[in-house]
Parts: sequence; C-alpha cells; structure tokens
Amino acid sequence: MIFGAGKGASGKSSKEAPATVTRHSSGLEQFHSMLHGSEDLSILDMSGASQANITFVTGAGHRISSDDLIGTMQQVFGENFQEGQQVEEKAKRFLELALTFPEASFDGVMVWDALQFLVSPVLEETVVRLLRVVRPGGLILAFFNANDKIGQLPLYSHRIQDAKTIAQVPRGGIQPARHFNNRDLEKLFEKAASIKFFLTRDNLREVIVRR
Repeated sequence: MIFGAGKGASGKSSKEAPATVTRHSSGLEQFHSMLHGSEDLSILDMSGASQANITFVTGAGHRISSDDLIGTMQQVFGENFQEGQQVEEKAKRFLELALTFPEASFDGVMVWDALQFLVSPVLEETVVRLLRVVRPGGLILAFFNANDKIGQLPLYSHRIQDAKTIAQVPRGGIQPARHFNNRDLEKLFEKAASIKFFLTRDNLREVIVRR
C-alpha cells in the first residue's frame, strides 16, 4: 500500500476541536453498488490508511491502496492551503507528490472532501491526474461543501462504517471554505463520461463521477 506523509496543520484548540460526525452517504451507497456488482477491483482510498476502509473494501473481494491527499497538502502548503498554493514552488512540489500512480491503475477512487481545499490551477491539474489514474468506466467519489454561509471547514479523515454510513474523524486544522455549485463541478469534471449529484441535509454535494 501507499501511504501519504505529513504532519498536521495547526488549528483550533482541543476545547474547540470538532467531534466525530457519523453521517449517511448516498454517494458511498452508489459507490458500493459498483463494488457489490463486480469482482477483484482495484480501489484507491485518499483519506489515509484506515483499517475500517481496508476491511470494507477487501471484505467485498477487492484490492485497496491508501494515499493521503490532505496529508500531502499539510506537508507542502502548511497551515493555510489556499495561501500555500499561491507559492509557485509549493504548488509544483504538491503536484510532484500527488497522484503519481501509473495511468489506469484503479477502478474506483474515494477522494472524499480533499478536492474542495484546492484552488486553481492546482485543482484542475489534480483532477486531470485523477482522471488519468482511473480506468474507463471507473467511479470517483468526492464531497464538496455547498453551504455559502460557512467561512471555515475542519479537516476530517473518512472512515466507512457500512455501505451507507461514514464516520468523519477530526484530524486537526481548519481551512477557509470554498463553495461549489453543480455548474462548477460539471466544468471541473467536463472530461469525464458522466457526473451525478447528491445534495445532503448537512450541505454537502456528494458527487459520483464516471470515467
């Protein structure tokens, strides 16, 4: 397996730290339908190594690799991801480290909410690389903040509880929020075959992208 490295970015004090959130995910349910209906798939989990996620994917008869995209952001960009990406050397370094897998390596990728912390042009280049490592017909699961009233977002690791349920585990750090509407995401994934949206009660756009 492949593990991303990186130390945590500073954020709120322990007294203000967000609690673990357990939530229903229609996007995960859709992604699971691919796992359930196929055999011996290769899946990439971009929320870092997790026994819960490993057990979920291998229990369905598939292979899993682990990477940590947010961990790489913390390592390269420091406390403020958006500011860090404006530094050319840091942006270049991030792209050297992110999604370095061979072309068409995976049948599915669980990106979770990592892409919402990237800005242009790093965001678009990361999506190009993401699509490159997914096989034609493969699925990408991603979450984007849809609440334009939120100014900051906590960082989470995502741990699968079952085919419909995710635990979002705080990992330290708060980042400025970006807000994505359907049109933004359609444009971002315009090279993909299709995109499907699920708008949740907690103001996330869960997205299933088919390569």
